Amino acid sequence: MERCFELARALTALPSVSGCEEQAFEGLEKICDGIFDESYTNPAGSFVGVVRCGGKNAKALLLDAHLDEIGFIVSQVFDDGFLAVVRAGGVDPRVLSASEVMIYGKKPLKGVFVSKPPHLQEPGESAKKIELSDLYIDTGLTGKELKELVKIGDFCESVSPAVKLANGFIMAKSLDDKICIAQILRALELIDRKKLGVDVYCLFSAGEEIGGKGAVTGAYGIDADYAVALDVCNVYMPEGRKHLENIRPGNGCVISYSSTTNRALTTKLVNAARKYAIPFQLRGEPGRTGTNAHYIQISRAGIPCTNLSMPLRYMHTPVEIIDLKDVLTGAKIIARFAEDLGGENDG
Repeated sequence: MERCFELARALTALPSVSGCEEQAFEGLEKICDGIFDESYTNPAGSFVGVVRCGGKNAKALLLDAHLDEIGFIVSQVFDDGFLAVVRAGGVDPRVLSASEVMIYGKKPLKGVFVSKPPHLQEPGESAKKIELSDLYIDTGLTGKELKELVKIGDFCESVSPAVKLANGFIMAKSLDDKICIAQILRALELIDRKKLGVDVYCLFSAGEEIGGKGAVTGAYGIDADYAVALDVCNVYMPEGRKHLENIRPGNGCVISYSSTTNRALTTKLVNAARKYAIPFQLRGEPGRTGTNAHYIQISRAGIPCTNLSMPLRYMHTPVEIIDLKDVLTGAKIIARFAEDLGGENDG
């Protein structure tokens, strides 16, 4: 599991706010060094790595995890040295006040989200719902100094490096969905290349948080025969939703049966986990899974696609939490699933 943590720590340190994913490419190349037979990027902002099985006319398995993370775009630089920002993805303003951010202008610059302190609020103001427009970023710089370094359109992200908690849990920002990239990379390290009968295309896709542009364009370009979309999912919390009661960290990744994923391929994924006695959880969903599986399965003439999700607490906050055991067992499922594909009965 230490290798899973190393990958998670390195990946979550990469800046990749939606629309600015190319900032992560150089670091991603270094993290992936020696894993892929070839790699490339595309104009939509996605990174693709390929592992070749060596077989002639081999079928292709696509593994997708989105590279982008939620964050902010600078919308105003004030004369008195403050910044205003707008959302890039589904940010919850309630968790932002007093949290650190990194602004990527001419050079990285640390700041903090600030709001009017309680002592200066008008009566009843404290009961008001906090909106992003109520918050500003303070860097300590004067307006003149700030305008030399930061401009409208620069991006920002939360500052929350990966740390270990008790019982194999870790916490970081952007585990949605960097932890699934880590899981894919660990799966590739676990694959027995002699057993591999398919070419594996790993799509670290752009823009999932703002509409799935990376999955749409990436899946079209790869034109795979099979696909697995890997993402995070919410878990049961005390006094939480009843339909999540059986989805808990530490019990394995979640395989979804839904009306928009391919049932036969989903069953193959389930059978691989059962065959090798790898823990997993099942979930039935009524329609779209909320992941890139939807976009991939309607690409070109249709690509059989299934969904594997990492149980995660506190989604879309700077303190997302996962259990490392789920990273490793999920990687094993993907590795064994890939090894078992590509036989004569998979046509």
